Amino acid sequence: MTDAGGRPRVAILGLHLEANAFAPPTTEADFRGSCYLEGAAILDEAARPAPAMPAEVPAFIAEMDAAGAWTPVPIVVTSVEPGGPAVHAFIEKTLAEMRRRLKAAAPIDAVYLSNHGAMTTTEDFDPDGAYYAMAREVVGPDAPIVATIDLHANISERMVEAADVIVSYRTNPHVDQRERARDAARLIRRRLAGERFAKAFLRLPIVAPSVRLLTAAGPYADLIAYGQTKTSRDLPVVSLVGGFAWSDTPKNGLAIMTYAKEQAAADALAADIAARAWADRERYRVSLTPLADAVAAAKAAGEDASLPAVCIADVADNPGGGGRGNTTDLLEGLLAADVTGALLGLFVDAEAAAKCHAAGIGAAVELTLNAGRGDAYGREASVRGEVVGLSDGNVIGERGIIAGRTVHLGPAAAVRVDGLTIVLASRRIQAADPALFKAVGQDPARFRTVVLKSRGHFRAGFDLIFRPEQILEADAGGLTNPMLERFEFRNLPRPVYPLDPQTAWTCAS
Repeated sequence: MTDAGGRPRVAILGLHLEANAFAPPTTEADFRGSCYLEGAAILDEAARPAPAMPAEVPAFIAEMDAAGAWTPVPIVVTSVEPGGPAVHAFIEKTLAEMRRRLKAAAPIDAVYLSNHGAMTTTEDFDPDGAYYAMAREVVGPDAPIVATIDLHANISERMVEAADVIVSYRTNPHVDQRERARDAARLIRRRLAGERFAKAFLRLPIVAPSVRLLTAAGPYADLIAYGQTKTSRDLPVVSLVGGFAWSDTPKNGLAIMTYAKEQAAADALAADIAARAWADRERYRVSLTPLADAVAAAKAAGEDASLPAVCIADVADNPGGGGRGNTTDLLEGLLAADVTGALLGLFVDAEAAAKCHAAGIGAAVELTLNAGRGDAYGREASVRGEVVGLSDGNVIGERGIIAGRTVHLGPAAAVRVDGLTIVLASRRIQAADPALFKAVGQDPARFRTVVLKSRGHFRAGFDLIFRPEQILEADAGGLTNPMLERFEFRNLPRPVYPLDPQTAWTCAS
């Protein structure tokens, strides 16, 4: 099946959405406004110094290049910031286009699937499974299919069955996408050389709050570290996937996938890891800093320079989990308390950003944030301030999850309102990198308090500014509050821990 030069023909596909069931649907325009590439455009984008695409794709291509001759067969790659379930018709259309292009490109020797793994649509809990199954159906039972996924994926039996190997991230904040893509390329080379891997899959009734899935420390960090001590040439992959609670699907749950030369080895390790995870389940419970305490800490930091600076994570309004980036609990609290030396962002309001651009730097502006679209979490808020920074919003990431990638904020602005500087963006992007603030002339290191609309990825971007003990996770309103008991879940497999503390489970079940 190789081409005339004896080079394996490897298809490249990408489909990324982390879907929050409580957020508005994610539309075709959302995907196309973020990343939608077909055919040769995929290779062109991947070759750019700072590609605007999932980091896995250029890394996979580079590793395949380094390993020897091959023929890349780019199909479709699309990704979008986390949001509500995808409009079903768009995903159906996208999968149909992938199918058409895969068939037209035959013969195909292997397939690389770049995937988030926690997508739903307005009609389907498992479009990721449909994505994998489509690829398998087109290329047949023998062609290797290797996928990379986010560790917040929700794994279905259909995904595991269709793929030879599923490789998950190991870091949260996610800074290892490139390494995992290189793993995928090496595994494809091994499969093409004739190696086969047995697989084991277990899903536990643990739906962990997102802030308990960090990998620097905590129960999930310990579990991943243990799994990696068991890898070897004959047991090359241990994927431990924490999942994404807000997708609210029957396939939610901490998932374990092991791949080995022998089935018995894969099975035994999966059972071992599962037992450890279940025994450690109580550590997945979460508590947050009360809103008033977070505001008080910001007030104190602004008034006393001898105190350490404070980073307040607005974890309940994380655009990286489907949050809208426009909630006002912390904004209102900081303004009411006359906090000084504070920076807040990214607050998503395209109309307000446009007014700042029209006024220009140095102009006084009166803005109504969330004008005409206020709700219980993001209320209308009238502010008067000075425009102190403007940007077209095209930013190359410096650190953490977006390092070396181009992201598009749309027109962005910084507005100083008394002692608070608000950074406005037109598109939903989580505040994970200081570069997003520097783009409008605001250096987070110069402020006494920095409020970030991000759940955890900021920890890799702001690590040179804030130590862990300076970070407060605030209990505020929003679509990504990790106090899961506040949401009306309809489709999670119940009982499930920690929502149902008395949940029972044994490996045999």
